[in-house]
Amino acid sequence: MFKRITALAALAAAAAAFLPSALATAAPEGTMTLTASFEQRSMAKVGGGRRGVSPGETIVFSTTLRKEGEVAGRGEFVQTVVDPRYRGISIRADLLLPDGTIELQSAGVSVRPPGGAKPTREPDMAIVGGTGAYAGAAGTVRMTAAGHRTQRLGLTFTN
Repeated sequence: MFKRITALAALAAAAAAFLPSALATAAPEGTMTLTASFEQRSMAKVGGGRRGVSPGETIVFSTTLRKEGEVAGRGEFVQTVVDPRYRGISIRADLLLPDGTIELQSAGVSVRPPGGAKPTREPDMAIVGGTGAYAGAAGTVRMTAAGHRTQRLGLTFTN
């Protein structure tokens, strides 16, 4: 009887060690292309207080995300001014998709600082995480103009 209980306990321990890794969701791989259509009525400007650009001034806005022409979710963006001298901003975005979320982060300047890179109109963003099918996501997003108030988001997932 003792041998049977010991064997069952060993089997249960082996299953407990194996099952979590077998059931874990793998981080996404490959590429995905989305388009983000800006919705003017969703935009709000918060803070600032002073005339012109000031630190802490935040702009929030939403986009409709499309994949292969079909609505695929929402994009929620937050841009915060951090450096008025070089018009530096910090950017965060949440891509809300049916099978999970993708979290993005970036920064940029509108005026080239001494020793800094030349400003770009559409900065790349880092994929810094996700949930659901995108748990453990990492990679980059290349943003390019795709029409009036529309951006193409080329996501490349890396492991």
